[in-house]
Amino acid sequence: MPDELTVSDAQPLTIRHRWVPDPTLVTAVSSQTATFTSNVVQIGQWIERLADTDARLDANLANFCSTSGGPVLIDVLPPLIPSVRPEPRNLFEELFAALCFDTATTLDALAGYALRIILRAAGPAAAANLVHRTRDTVRRGRASTFPARWFDARRTLATRAAHGEVDTDLVHEFFAFTSVLRFRQLTERGRHAQIEYVEQRMQELDL
Repeated sequence: MPDELTVSDAQPLTIRHRWVPDPTLVTAVSSQTATFTSNVVQIGQWIERLADTDARLDANLANFCSTSGGPVLIDVLPPLIPSVRPEPRNLFEELFAALCFDTATTLDALAGYALRIILRAAGPAAAANLVHRTRDTVRRGRASTFPARWFDARRTLATRAAHGEVDTDLVHEFFAFTSVLRFRQLTERGRHAQIEYVEQRMQELDL
């Protein structure tokens, strides 16, 4: 177990770690854009290194802070272990499982979300730098499942905005109706309808 991480209770498993006072990556981006970009690149490298192992990394940027210039994951549970991943029982669980366990989808989600944050906080030029820094993690081949297509489309649209090809408001709009939280709150029937709507919008936007 890493230094300063201790088990405080075994049932249920509870881990205690030292308090990290630094700001989260998301809240620090406006004043530390270069550091934010470097940290996102570092997190992406961690995700890629785990691709052939029986472990995955939660890439939600809200769960990271930056200390001494490097990213620190501050939310380590529950563990993401592909060999014991549960079988999805509905469309939300299918979406969430892909986000957690499919490396290409995780990388698309990470890059897309990070680009959206930079576009909002610092503008297209800063976002274009992140596109350049993460170009080697672009998905190879066309996404097939609906979760993979959603996150691939988010990254693609945000990349276009970074290059000045589309307005950033379009990115925020698209992210809103592909929100994981919003999808979770829908009924199963509503999820089917949302998938059809998103597929239609992706065709209109050539994503």
